[in-house]
Amino acid sequence: MKNEDLDLKKLQEELNRRMMDYNSISMVEIDNLSPLDMQQILYNTFGEESPIGFKEVITQQTLDNIPFLVLFEEYLNVIKNAKELKLTTRGNLPKKVCLDLYSKGLIKEYAIESGITKLSKEADSIVLQNFKIIGNLTGITKKRNNKISVTKKGNKLLESGKRNELFREIFTTNCKRFNLGYHDGYAPEVGVQGTFGFTLYLLLRYGQERRELNFYTKKSLLAFPFELENCEGKWSSPEDQYESCLGIRIFERFLNFYGLIDYHKKIRYDSEKNTELQTTKIFESIFELRKDKFQFKKNDHSA
Repeated sequence: MKNEDLDLKKLQEELNRRMMDYNSISMVEIDNLSPLDMQQILYNTFGEESPIGFKEVITQQTLDNIPFLVLFEEYLNVIKNAKELKLTTRGNLPKKVCLDLYSKGLIKEYAIESGITKLSKEADSIVLQNFKIIGNLTGITKKRNNKISVTKKGNKLLESGKRNELFREIFTTNCKRFNLGYHDGYAPEVGVQGTFGFTLYLLLRYGQERRELNFYTKKSLLAFPFELENCEGKWSSPEDQYESCLGIRIFERFLNFYGLIDYHKKIRYDSEKNTELQTTKIFESIFELRKDKFQFKKNDHSA
């Protein structure tokens, strides 16, 4: 190898080393994570190299207490027992199926419980709509000729011993592929879903203590200040809109449905600033921080 080539190779190695060192530096703006940690958390959230993720073992007792999972299994069994469940002329779940599933009482929706909405069709329930969309997105169910059925993949996941896999399939689809803004009026560009991995990380670090929603809003905006550009601020400040969107999309209409947080609004529909939340025992039994996977270089980091 020529001397010039050796010099160029050494220079490239030195540049790579410096870049790796920079990407490993702990940064206050992202809660003392390094850019490498943040990259894994955002884009490889549940991967083997991610600093956060599912625990290797999730007990049957824990799975028994996840409302969304248990009711989704009921939904699948209704379809499976019918072999092919005939939908309404508009392609919705039959009224009886909607009433029967909701009457299980596993997930209660504010609009229905308060009488704002009377449950008489699929469109009246956020959860029931989500079941149908997520089922189809995962390939667990399929719609054909205005009938919905459980697929070969779905039947396999309903077998004994596959429940853990079923849960992971619907949860990851729910947070990664399903549009969490499907039921609200916030701008689709508000990126609270794209930064969900960071929110999950924050909950793992701070969620055991009851805190105001604003605690998570501030940390998210410190890490992603550009998100305010997607909040128009016509009826409130961009910060308030972002907080409201975060509260509704991520906490109230997602994690809350899985029983992963205790989500409490002091005054309903007054302000998200009156909202407090805390992770539950179910959350602690499902997710973990993997200290050996962090790549930051700062001795006093306490993750």
